[in-house]
Amino acid sequence: SALLGQSIIIENKPGANGIFGASELARAKPDGYTIAVLPAAVYREPHINKVPFDPLTLTYIIGLSDYMFGLAVKQDAPWQNLNEFLSDVKIRPHEISIGAAGPIQTPSLVLNELIQLLKIDVTPIPYKGDGELALSILGGHVDAGILSGVATTHIQAGNMRYLSMLTPERIPQFPDILTLREQDIDIIVESPYGIAGPKELPESLVMILHNAFKAALESPEGRETLARLNQPLNYRNPEEYKEFAQQAYAKERIRMEQFGESSASN
Repeated sequence: SALLGQSIIIENKPGANGIFGASELARAKPDGYTIAVLPAAVYREPHINKVPFDPLTLTYIIGLSDYMFGLAVKQDAPWQNLNEFLSDVKIRPHEISIGAAGPIQTPSLVLNELIQLLKIDVTPIPYKGDGELALSILGGHVDAGILSGVATTHIQAGNMRYLSMLTPERIPQFPDILTLREQDIDIIVESPYGIAGPKELPESLVMILHNAFKAALESPEGRETLARLNQPLNYRNPEEYKEFAQQAYAKERIRMEQFGESSASN
């Protein structure tokens, strides 16, 4: 707000994997006064549902960060690491449950990929969101769950812990927790988000917004906020962000085709 010299009104558009917000953005005038945070799900939804916008026609302003995911369990769970967990899964097929927000949100898709790759027999349980799943883990209603940074508060309180990170690299706040790739499991979860505007937003306005958000992102306050949320700084300029969006859209199309085939075979 200070960097732009303008008041910023934040209007939350919850639900539908970010589609409500993206839909309103697509209808907005390209005057620089309406922008939105785009989650990765906006590249997935058009391949499975009819949506009132084309994500590739939006104006990409700046990539900011990534949502972090890990496999979490209750603090007193019997498994100390992922290897122990997977060994127990193989000994007790169908007895161990793993929760994930779903059914077509990133955590559930990753859980499906994990089950297919490792050929493990677990009971997947879909949840409406991470908050509900976290409470279910703490209550002992599900054995483990694929959670985003929402687990951090519970971990810091000593009530929960990660067995493995699903991130490309280890998280500084949890330096001893191995990633899946470090354990020879070729799965990583990248769920970037950033700021976009309506289509045909003039380049002059794009750069004004880009420069303000970049300054805020790289400021001590911005870095501190990301660290508190366990989210890495993942800056992309407008051209890089647009290129990412095009690649993500293509990848999600393939992913949804594979997910449909997998679901049909179960």
